[in-house]
Amino acid sequence: MKDLKQQFIRTFIIGAVLLSGIAILVNMIFNNLNFGRFDLTAEQVYKLSPSVKKILSQLEAPIELTYYVSSSEKMPTTWKNLERDVIDKLKELQLASAGKLTYTVFDPSAEEEKEAVEADKEEAKESDIMQQQKPKPDRKKIAEKLYEKGVAPFGVQSTERDEFAVKRIYSSIVLSYLDRKEDVIDQVRPEMFGNLEYEIMARIYKLISNKQPKIGFFPSDPEMPPQYRQQFMQQRPPDQYTSAVELLQNAGYNVVRTNIKADDPIPDDIQTMVVMADQPLNDRQLYEIDRLVHDGVRLIVAGQSYNYQIMPSRGGAPGTFDVMAMPTQVNLNKLLRSYGVEIGAKIFMDRSSAYIQIPTYRTRRMGIFQVQEQAFEPVTKPVIIKINAEDINTNVSISNKISELFYLYGSNLNILDEIVKKDTLQETTLFTSSNYSWTTESFGYAPVNTSEPASDAYLKHQPLGVFLEGKFASPNLDKDAPAWPATPGSDEEPAPETSAEKIEGPAKPNKIICYGNANMFKNDVIGAVDSHKSLLLNSVDALTLGDDLIHIRSKNIVARRVKETSPAGKAVTKAFVIWFPALVFIFAGIYLNIKRRK
Repeated sequence: MKDLKQQFIRTFIIGAVLLSGIAILVNMIFNNLNFGRFDLTAEQVYKLSPSVKKILSQLEAPIELTYYVSSSEKMPTTWKNLERDVIDKLKELQLASAGKLTYTVFDPSAEEEKEAVEADKEEAKESDIMQQQKPKPDRKKIAEKLYEKGVAPFGVQSTERDEFAVKRIYSSIVLSYLDRKEDVIDQVRPEMFGNLEYEIMARIYKLISNKQPKIGFFPSDPEMPPQYRQQFMQQRPPDQYTSAVELLQNAGYNVVRTNIKADDPIPDDIQTMVVMADQPLNDRQLYEIDRLVHDGVRLIVAGQSYNYQIMPSRGGAPGTFDVMAMPTQVNLNKLLRSYGVEIGAKIFMDRSSAYIQIPTYRTRRMGIFQVQEQAFEPVTKPVIIKINAEDINTNVSISNKISELFYLYGSNLNILDEIVKKDTLQETTLFTSSNYSWTTESFGYAPVNTSEPASDAYLKHQPLGVFLEGKFASPNLDKDAPAWPATPGSDEEPAPETSAEKIEGPAKPNKIICYGNANMFKNDVIGAVDSHKSLLLNSVDALTLGDDLIHIRSKNIVARRVKETSPAGKAVTKAFVIWFPALVFIFAGIYLNIKRRK
């Protein structure tokens, strides 16, 4: 027995040593082989998109990525894994590029100190006085070189135990390709990591094309609507689309704004035209937009039939509010009907709604004085529409993975099937209303009845954003261009023609995106809702650059929230937890008792 025990121990030790050696040998063999990562998530959010390999295959020469990042010891707690995650992403891109993409990780802070100390040592050798002094590092040298590239440290709040501070860190990526101007992702943050793949590939795509995409944007300088010109002649309306324009410019687009006038025409050589309509367009403006579509320039158009004023009810109970409808008089349907879609003319409402803050006032007496106080109260109305994830088309790259939209005062869209079929157009709905939407007639500026209709009067899912492809029939084909209108309030004759060319010949294949709401892209909304930024960028990218980049941007982690359990579900769950174990024991006892008797 003793010999068997010794033999077992000896065999176990030898086997363990051999297995350890084999494991080490296998690890050494496969250490330098990168097989990528296995992505087991439902949306494949960590797997590189096929578009990545397609774009990287177009590289004519290797492209170099340099990641300037501070060491993890200097990072705030929530940033400590950032360097590792970014390097993992760069490794996958390098593997997908088949050697056409290389990357380097560089810690500017450490290099600044190292180079400064070495420089001081060199100076100390040349001077007897400097030899007696301790070298003092000067960090400006490398920092100035990096600043010329567009790389600069930025402040990040750091909270650790009882300490609160602002740390200055580096986290930027510089892309170098051939002799073209370097492109920079200036701040790589943990919250933008989901879009990092897109940010890198978008810049590579533009470096390959070596041409800044040019798009037109209407309106330019805001103009007073005709119905308010006499009342507010001296006031200039605010520019509502500066945030949207800055967003597109930061994405690398050359955005040229225009009011589509004789002295402010649509710029030449644009690839996409963005039209945000808050007021009616004149016949010449519609004609010029139609000319662009006929010539193959992509079009994104947005406009609603009504805006609303929500105010406390006069003479009503406290906390009640009235909705006043104000027609925008947008006349885009003169053009859009020929393209197979129109903006609904009726007031559109939906049970799925969000809320906005409405200022309210109350008078409070202070002695012999009366003081009026202002407060903001959250108000929800069916014209303040919220589009949920289940009503957004996830099969289209433009709207894929957009979680929700704030469709403020929007209109529904009517698809004209006879036009779509006649012109063999392809129509794709991007998002719709909920299953409980309805329309109602407008009666001037009177209060709107916002109560829900009968159950059989709901319109179900209504298109609110559509994507159209094909050859669009022009309503102005072979017609003379209308004259430019004269400036309101002046005695000048209509401006001379800048282009007398007719719209002639067959239409070129084109793409149009139509939204029944321009408010969703205004400053106060697009600045507060990130999904609106994604929708605008996706739309412009899809029409200007193609679908490849959109599939990359759309890969975001979807939050799966636990839905509220119904009372019946709670009762079933409680009964299962309480009674199921007891029933198992009862039936097991009966079974064993019967078996024992047999």
